[in-house]
Amino acid sequence: MPLTRRRLLQAFGVAAGLTGLGAGGVALVDAEVLPGRSVLNHALGRCDARPPDAPRAAAPPPLTGSFRSAARRREVGFAISYPPGYAPGAPLPVCLALHGYAADARTAVGAAGYPEFLAGGLSQGVAPFALAAPDGGNGYWHPHADDDPLGMLVDEFLPLLADRGLRTDRLAVAGWSMGGYGALLAALTGPDRFRLVVATSPAVFHSYADARRANAGAFDGPQEWDRYDVTARAREFAGLPVRIAIGAADPFTPAVRTLRDRLPDPGVVEIGTGCHDGDYWRSVAPAQVRAISAALAD
Repeated sequence: MPLTRRRLLQAFGVAAGLTGLGAGGVALVDAEVLPGRSVLNHALGRCDARPPDAPRAAAPPPLTGSFRSAARRREVGFAISYPPGYAPGAPLPVCLALHGYAADARTAVGAAGYPEFLAGGLSQGVAPFALAAPDGGNGYWHPHADDDPLGMLVDEFLPLLADRGLRTDRLAVAGWSMGGYGALLAALTGPDRFRLVVATSPAVFHSYADARRANAGAFDGPQEWDRYDVTARAREFAGLPVRIAIGAADPFTPAVRTLRDRLPDPGVVEIGTGCHDGDYWRSVAPAQVRAISAALAD
């Protein structure tokens, strides 16, 4: 998209002192030497992920509750979203939904409009499944010394879902941002557990130093980073049913490209127009819902 004067003014109208940037200044912003990259991306249309042309329908509100987690050492909330026509107790297959940083289970089951796209697709042959999410905290879904959200997910939440009649022998996992990283880690931890793994805008980093600059609490130290660095373990994704989608203007895209280049099948990574936001997530959601449905169907 051409850089017009109007778009440049839009880009920096809210960034005081930057409206007079020339081409060199814009390049420095684009390279993140100067601040304002997010504003620039929006103004130049880099975040304009196209809305999906897919049927949507109203979905029932999720069922919510909580349980005491020994792995997380606290009470943990959860949410389960059933498609229209299915009530609690229905023996549906399950897609685990992993939330991003500073979010929770209820946010996860509604992320990217999955329930609405699933509801809209039922009349077109999309097979039903339940979306189920626990609160994973802000620890990037990997074990810490005093908090193990991944252990909670597998050892506590899955049995809870099974007790409620759900088919935990037919599983997928999807996550967004921090949850996208969590979905990839879950795949490596249980390579035979999931029929499909969907990571959208996964929050992966080039190094421990990069992770610490972005979020000091993501990893407790370099040893923990080394243990749970999915890029270093990229070869282990060989044969796993993984799909990764991310917007080209997402700040995590450079690290995802590095991961892609090390994967046994780089073709599982889709990079399209978009940023690290709900517009991009909704733009890829219909295809993801159909893929999850197909993977979980008998």
